[in-house]
Amino acid sequence: MSKHADPNKAYLWLDGDAYRGAAGMAKPADLTAADPANMLAFGGIEAGFNVTTEQTVNKKTVFNHRQSAYKVSRSPMDEGVTFRAVDDNEATRLTRAMGGQVTKVGERYELTKGDGEEFALLIQLNDGDDDMAIWCDRCTLSAPPTRAALDGENIDGWEFTVTFLSKPIEVLPATEGVPAASGSTDS
Repeated sequence: MSKHADPNKAYLWLDGDAYRGAAGMAKPADLTAADPANMLAFGGIEAGFNVTTEQTVNKKTVFNHRQSAYKVSRSPMDEGVTFRAVDDNEATRLTRAMGGQVTKVGERYELTKGDGEEFALLIQLNDGDDDMAIWCDRCTLSAPPTRAALDGENIDGWEFTVTFLSKPIEVLPATEGVPAASGSTDS
């Protein structure tokens, strides 16, 4: 039996929030604090977040070196997140508008989609004991929002596929007994 497995070092993120802000805004001082300043909450998120990272790796070979790849080239990392927002609020409407406009007309609103926009995104996750966050100051939708089936079974909502345009920052839990990786710094 393993002597190294430790459930205190594993996480089951049970709760979380997502916020949007102006592209290029300053990083909040505490990325895990509730209600960060100058950001709008998305509210209800159905089925959590799907964080993605993709990178193309090309192995270069040469005729007279057959034991392994001779060189390896890597494309820039393509990172992002997909989530379904189900609350019809300001954050959701602005993101759905993709840089367009949401205008009040009488008692209702009209949404006119734009061609795309950039915004900041903060995701916070909590498992009851620990929390983490993902922050990116420049993001954009990589596809138009997809609406849930309007079938009386699903909560009406919009799936947002977000691409990070700058390197995201991930705030990790303070796991007991896990030192910083070599080459990293404590701040």
